[in-house]
Parts: sequence; structure tokens; C-alpha cells
Amino acid sequence: MLFRYIVNKYVLGFVALVVLALILISYTGRDRANLTPVERIIKNVVTPVEQGVTTVVEGLRDTFGSVFTIGQIRNENEDLKRQVAVLESENIQLKEYEYQNLRFREMLNFKDTLSADYDTLSASVVARNPSNWFKTVTINKGESDGVRKDMAVVTSKGLIGHVINVSGNSAEVLLIIDNSSAVGGLVQVTRTPGVVEGMADNSGYLKMNYLPKEANVREKQLVISSGLGGIFPKGLPIGRITEVEIESNGLVKYAIVRPFADFNRLEEVLVVREVFGEDILTPSGGGE
Repeated sequence: MLFRYIVNKYVLGFVALVVLALILISYTGRDRANLTPVERIIKNVVTPVEQGVTTVVEGLRDTFGSVFTIGQIRNENEDLKRQVAVLESENIQLKEYEYQNLRFREMLNFKDTLSADYDTLSASVVARNPSNWFKTVTINKGESDGVRKDMAVVTSKGLIGHVINVSGNSAEVLLIIDNSSAVGGLVQVTRTPGVVEGMADNSGYLKMNYLPKEANVREKQLVISSGLGGIFPKGLPIGRITEVEIESNGLVKYAIVRPFADFNRLEEVLVVREVFGEDILTPSGGGE
């Protein structure tokens, strides 16, 4: 311990002398052309030490500068990530507004085409029955808006169902794809009547029953509501025939109908509150 103290003491003293010598050389050498032999010796001894110290100091400066730069870059990177997340969220919202605007425009155009013959009310789907037994949706319009039980409900694509329960500000709609639903249907081009029902296999397709065996019913023909039964007005588009078969009893035929409406994407609908005319809707695509 004592030896280390003595060594440190002499080392510190030596360093102090070297520093003092350098100061004196620098100060006194300003007015002289050449250094003295002693000064040259000290200079030669001290120069490598100076270079080593300079290298260490510059290395430490570069290291601390790099650490500071890395930290700054990391902070800027986090800020950029937050800005990107905000922009992505805003972009998603703008896209949703754009899609919603397109749906509203399509619905308003359809509402305008109905205005001469139907009194309709716009509504939004706010809930869906998750049960496999009953296919219903809830809309945000009810008795206070003039909605009544058994009113037909449509989208711009076609018929989707009718109101079965009404409260003050909402109503429940039974979809035509529910197997308990039945709609009086009509093959538009041949005027062949039948009953359109939901299928129990949850396929989303419809079955048009009780078609006469000799009826000229074929694939791709359009089916509209017949107006029979007192619930659904005549002429509402229902769907297109995809298949025609004879019943097992051999007496009548049935047709499988693909509905025009997409029941997995119901968002905006129209409630038909009053009918002024009949058989006035003609689905796009004609009779064949």
C-alpha cells in the first residue's frame, strides 16, 4: 500500500513536471528560432504521449458523439412511427367515409326511383341476431318514425325481409333467407307464381316452391314479389333462378333462387311504409 502510494506520488510529480515543461517550452519558444537541446529532448519524449492522449480524447469524443447520435436517431424513429400510425388511422377513416358515401349515394338514387310509387324510410342496421335458428336484424328506426309491423324492407339490390317487432326507436326485421319466411313470388318473364322460402341449410339461397310442372321456368330468370299475402308489395326484386328441379312427388317443380341482396353485408336499408302503385320495379338485367 505504501509502495503504491510512493509510485503514484512520483508518477503524478513526473506528469506535473512534464506539463510544466511543455508550458515553459511553449511560452519561451515563441521568441526563439530554435529549441535548446534539453527542450528538444523533452519535446521528443513528450510528443508520443501527447499523440496518445489526443487519440484517446478524440476516440472518447467520437464514442460519446455516436451514442448521442444513436439516441437521437432512435427518438426520431419513434416519432416517425407514431406519425405513420396516425396517418394510417386517418387513411382508414377516410376510406370508410368514401365507402359509406358510395353506399349512401346508391341508396339515395334507389330511393329516388321509388319515390313516385313508394313512401320509403332510410334506416341503418345496428344489430344482427347471431342465432342459427332465426335470421333477423335490428334497424335504428321504430314507431316514432312511422315504422309498423309487417312493413317490407329492401336495399338497393332488392327485397331483404319484413318488420316483425317494433319499439319506439328500433325494429326487428325477419330476413327472407330465414326458413320460416315466405314471400309470394313471381317469375317476371313468364308470370309464373310460387312461394319463395328460406332454406334450412343456411346456404343463403332461396327456394321457390309450388311451380306448375309444365311452367316455362328456367335458369337465369328473375323473380320478383307477387304482392299476394298482403305483406310484400308487388314488383320488389328478389333474386335470380340458378336451378330448376321436379319435386319428388312428380307433380310440381321448384326453383333455387340466388337473392340479389347480400345478407352478409347489410348496413343501410329502406322500409316501405306505403305503396302508391304496383309492379313498378324492374330489376336490371331484364327478364332473361
